[in-house]
Amino acid sequence: MHDLLVLGSGIAGLTTALQAARRGMSVLVVTKGELSHSATRYAQGGVAAALAPPDSPDLHLADTLAAGAGLCDVEAVRVLVTEGPARVRELAALGARFDTETDDEGEHLLLAREGGHSLARVVHAGGDATGAEIERALVDAVARSDIEVREGWFAIELLVERGRCAGVLARDPGGGVEYVRAVDTVLATGGAGQCFAVTTNPELSTGDGIALALKAGVVCADLEFVQFHPTALHHPSMPRPLISEALRGEGAVLRDADGVAFMAGVHPMGDLAPRDVVSRAIHRRMRETGTDHVFLDATSIDDFAKRFPTIWGACDAVGLDPARDWLPVAPAAHYLSGGVVTDLDGATSLPRLWACGETACSGVHGANRLASNSLLDGLVFGRRVVEAVAGGKEAAEPTGAMTGMLDLAPGGADEDPVVLPQDAPRDPSDLRGAVQRTMTADCGVVRDAGGLRIAAETLADLAGLAVDLPARSTATYEVLNLLRVSRAIVAAALAREESRGAHTRADFPETSDALAGRFALRGARAPEFVPLPAYALGGTP
Repeated sequence: MHDLLVLGSGIAGLTTALQAARRGMSVLVVTKGELSHSATRYAQGGVAAALAPPDSPDLHLADTLAAGAGLCDVEAVRVLVTEGPARVRELAALGARFDTETDDEGEHLLLAREGGHSLARVVHAGGDATGAEIERALVDAVARSDIEVREGWFAIELLVERGRCAGVLARDPGGGVEYVRAVDTVLATGGAGQCFAVTTNPELSTGDGIALALKAGVVCADLEFVQFHPTALHHPSMPRPLISEALRGEGAVLRDADGVAFMAGVHPMGDLAPRDVVSRAIHRRMRETGTDHVFLDATSIDDFAKRFPTIWGACDAVGLDPARDWLPVAPAAHYLSGGVVTDLDGATSLPRLWACGETACSGVHGANRLASNSLLDGLVFGRRVVEAVAGGKEAAEPTGAMTGMLDLAPGGADEDPVVLPQDAPRDPSDLRGAVQRTMTADCGVVRDAGGLRIAAETLADLAGLAVDLPARSTATYEVLNLLRVSRAIVAAALAREESRGAHTRADFPETSDALAGRFALRGARAPEFVPLPAYALGGTP
């Protein structure tokens, strides 16, 4: 038995594992793919942190709260922005090579500005290859450590013994199933973009950690807040190549087919408005013009190929020259702001189970994540998990997003079958595609009750077909997880009868003060509303 079991090998999981190993814990990292292949590698923009004046944690906090549309937990955000700068410097000391510039005062980190930020505070690497560089540095550090790694293992369900998590039941690469036990278990499995047909997320982003939690009756929340990145390259390739908003920070402009720069009249920050605002504006312009994309005009950016080599390569591969051509773009599912509810230390409602990164709902993102806060989230809360475990903590406290959640009546596990008994000819990819098409059609950028009810009914029908899937295959388990998480997203979206942040209801276009809170989900139970604590209702620093 290990001291700490970490599920996932992105920035949150590997940060947690390395911090635990440094404290002398025996650590096991379980990942369903290769150690070096996670959603982290796809992150282009960078890591946001208030590293030097005129920036400050208070300014970063204010921008995060503004983007979060009234649902951020202020104390969680304060933890993020005050501890973030030190975590970024530690990552650089570990070996991550961030971009720098030299001026009269010497060499220092090069900072970029992205949507929703009031000034430049985003560090990046390789221009637009920040995630790949961070992943490289973390994987190299793991290779130099005593951390045990199991690649190709898939966690099927949580082991719950005497009211606490004791590890997982997992499928090994050969198809066998065995218990993997640990004193403490950390969910760091990333997001669920693969619930949708059009996404920037890699194929492995199937919401596995959230599905594990839902099945075990662990509290999840804010699942309705799926952030759509406004500028994914409009091209049949999948995942959709991401066109970082760092381009708009450098002067790129969104235009419709007639060349009209339409963001100028939509928001005071224009093309640098928060992502939910830009996605809705693009969706509206596409509907008005009868098109399925708009254009990003980045022709004013000098040395594009040198400054943004990843984006340049993706465009060149489909015959586009960003120095000359307007780039066709459209919104794509990108980031899940909700997840498994945690307190300020990453503890969940199940003792000895922890969560961090995109899998978690810590309260820092609220209804809409501020650009480049995601990598910072993994760095900050991955370390806090380990500090809490090392300090002897076992169960959650009523802090952060967990405030009010511990008062809910105990939730039972979801009894839907997961380990299927028989083999059958149905192809899991067919069912996966049906789930994705349903979510994109009826639970996308703009939603309404009619479409959401159709989605709920369709997903229920698709769940009935799951009994015909091949038993004990990774593809089957992924489809079951996509179904479980998709049904929870739709249920939460139906319950939230307002428009707020990344959740837009055409039939409830206004934001409701009465819905300033989180919809908690456990197992297959209906969403339960938990109001924000009194200290959070002001929504200001």
